Amino acid sequence: MALRITFDEYGPITVGTIESVDMLDENNVREFGRQVLAHAAARPGIRLLLNFQHVAFLSSAAITELLRVLDACRPGGGQLRLCGLTDSIRSVFEITNLAKLFFVYPDDTLDTALARFSRALTVRGDADGWADPAGGGAG
Repeated sequence: MALRITFDEYGPITVGTIESVDMLDENNVREFGRQVLAHAAARPGIRLLLNFQHVAFLSSAAITELLRVLDACRPGGGQLRLCGLTDSIRSVFEITNLAKLFFVYPDDTLDTALARFSRALTVRGDADGWADPAGGGAG
């Protein structure tokens, strides 16, 4: 089955859901990277939530692609967050210390992760307004 990623916009957040594949291995990892990197490159400052709820296995090559996606999202203040990781994928992130590089919503459903990401952006925006008197904040 061919790799397919759907991208949906939820206000300032883009959700990328990996569909039609249960493992990101060497056979389809390049296509994963191509699709996600192209989407991020066309949207500087993207706030991307990658949903892995349909993925049971990530190869080391897929993790390398995720690092490339992380770097591609950062320009313009963009962010990358992950949700829907299986217990085994999440433990790989913890054992390899990748959990320190990636913001992972560990046990959240897509809806909960999306709500938390949205709330974090709101709080961050409020804090930026407070710190910048020209931004109309109380500061």
